[in-house]
Amino acid sequence: MILREHRSVKLLAGDRRTREVKHWTEWFRRVPAIRRKFCRWSQDFDPFHSNEAASVAVLANAAAQAGYLAHTEYVALKRHASRGRPFRQGRCDLWVAEVAEEISWAFEVKQQFAAAGLRRGTFEAKLDRASKDAREVDRNEADRRVGCLVTVPRSAVKPSEEFIAHVDELNADGDVAFRIAGRMGPVWLTFRIVD
Repeated sequence: MILREHRSVKLLAGDRRTREVKHWTEWFRRVPAIRRKFCRWSQDFDPFHSNEAASVAVLANAAAQAGYLAHTEYVALKRHASRGRPFRQGRCDLWVAEVAEEISWAFEVKQQFAAAGLRRGTFEAKLDRASKDAREVDRNEADRRVGCLVTVPRSAVKPSEEFIAHVDELNADGDVAFRIAGRMGPVWLTFRIVD
């Protein structure tokens, strides 16, 4: 079963030798099975087609199944946009840690429902927004702060080979990017590491 899941996850950007790609590949291998379980449990409900919070919940579940610690929507210190940039209370979307190697990541996540003609500018603006939010998280929250963009085809879009190739190409601009396939359709996870 795990071999079939592995083929459902394709690395689109990133160096396979880095700790992020090594750990995140192991993590994201769990996502297709979780999506299927949701669909079986609740009459074809795919969390990725719901909203950002549901997508983050799937990622947290997958992290836990891979043996990592995961925490969602937690209170964290963030830099305020004002002059001098004092800290304020805010929320971080997702925190994941690999305990044995003492590595942690704080993720700020944005989600977009892509039209058939998704423009590079639209894609980059969303990824930039996730990265900006990640920079606002206090550096002490995790070893690395990361902006994440979840891209899902709009419900009216039938993901053709051309559409998939186009979104794959957009994802190549991320520091790390994956396409997760499956019978519910593709989902792209694009990451920009801000430190």
